[in-house]
Amino acid sequence: MIIIPGSSSQELAYRVANKLSVDMARVEFKRFPDNEIYVRVLNEINDDLAVIISTQRDQNNSIIESILLADAIRENVKEIYLVAPYLAYARQDKRFNPGEPISIKALAEIYSNIFDKVITINPHEEHIREFFKIPFVVGDAVPKLAEYVKDKLDNPIVLGPDQGALRFAKVAAEVLETEYDYLEKTRISPTEIKIAPKTLDVNGRDVLIVDDIISTGGTVATAAKMLKEQGAKDIIAACVHPVLIGDALNKLYYSGVKEVVGTNTFVSEVSKVDISDVIIDLLR
Repeated sequence: MIIIPGSSSQELAYRVANKLSVDMARVEFKRFPDNEIYVRVLNEINDDLAVIISTQRDQNNSIIESILLADAIRENVKEIYLVAPYLAYARQDKRFNPGEPISIKALAEIYSNIFDKVITINPHEEHIREFFKIPFVVGDAVPKLAEYVKDKLDNPIVLGPDQGALRFAKVAAEVLETEYDYLEKTRISPTEIKIAPKTLDVNGRDVLIVDDIISTGGTVATAAKMLKEQGAKDIIAACVHPVLIGDALNKLYYSGVKEVVGTNTFVSEVSKVDISDVIIDLLR
């Protein structure tokens, strides 16, 4: 096995290669004057398996990079796996409006013709595996997040920001050995809503809000503010993919969140949890 790093995944690729005690390729990345991407694998690759680790940030560039890297080594490698810790376009998994593409389906068709396996971490919806004609392997980084915050919380309750995130809350609660619930939105009047756990009481307890992605931070920020009003103590917001667009972090801290924690599937200033071990387990 040899590890091929994408330009945005060089640190993660090194960690995976180092822990597996395998070689990491030397790859050159450049841009042509018209902004086209140039990649070159500088050492000769002759191996049964090459693993390209890509698509963490700058998703469009990473997609093109991974395609070009696969083409660069295909003649001398029996199998090529793509490790895409943050799988770009996975949220466009159906046509929400007429005239839209199913973006992840289109990408899956391309990947299925280029790679022999795709490995990812906590995609937004796991049913997207149906779009792939090759093995599609999913890892879970939520236990890693829960372990990281375990000693930071006292008598915690774990909450998903909505019913869809209940599955993440359940996994984290098992690690923390505590209760879990999801936040339910109730409209009190045309201009007023209430967000609270569906069945549990947060009064006097620390809270872990956990989800797969925090993007704008608006939902979690609103929830944190209301949980504080309901008597919650310390609140930690954790997510696998800390996309955190614009002022998302400022919004979260201003709402009363004590700490924001993410993994290095998507590199950001809160990527405090390393998922290289999750990738290694999937490769093994």
